[in-house]
Amino acid sequence: MNNNFSSSKEILDAYQLQFKYDKFIDYQNVTKVSLPDYFLSNLDFSLSNRGQADKEFFSSEFIIVPFLFETWKKHPKITLFSHPNLKVQDFNLYPDYVITGKDKTGLKILQKPLLLTVEAKDEKVEQGWFEALMQMVAARLMNETNDIPIHAIVTTGDFWYFGKLENDTFTRHPTPISIDDPESLVSILNHVFSLCEAHA
Repeated sequence: MNNNFSSSKEILDAYQLQFKYDKFIDYQNVTKVSLPDYFLSNLDFSLSNRGQADKEFFSSEFIIVPFLFETWKKHPKITLFSHPNLKVQDFNLYPDYVITGKDKTGLKILQKPLLLTVEAKDEKVEQGWFEALMQMVAARLMNETNDIPIHAIVTTGDFWYFGKLENDTFTRHPTPISIDDPESLVSILNHVFSLCEAHA
């Protein structure tokens, strides 16, 4: 992590960005996606066997990744990376997950455009957004353009929060989606992945 920044405000000031809350995703009107029975069964099993001692890493592997993987399968123009290194200018970061465009050769390599970053946090949502903002700025610098929106997700596994960096504004959706409604969650993820794929 870059040691030059200690708060989101410092990043906003350094890169002349504005911040706002906005319901930029209409949760109720996204295209509905159904989840297969095996997915719901596996999710119930994972939730029933999660303990406090392993919560963050357990959630990442057995709750967060299955949702990302299930959604990724529907979007052939993008690819998902786990813990890649984003090293550019002032940043040397390791996001939990990153979505990029797929290389035309078919090789799985981290390449432009970087489109979405996902940060898994055990209840420390504001810390997650600070890290996600650094990752979005780094992704924009790596893309070498401000014309591609960079999306971000911060999730505890139980709650999923959505944001984006577009033009000069960092926007956070004011309300999270709960894992209590897994099909609504995967529908919103599918919507965000579709927005990413449009720029892949």
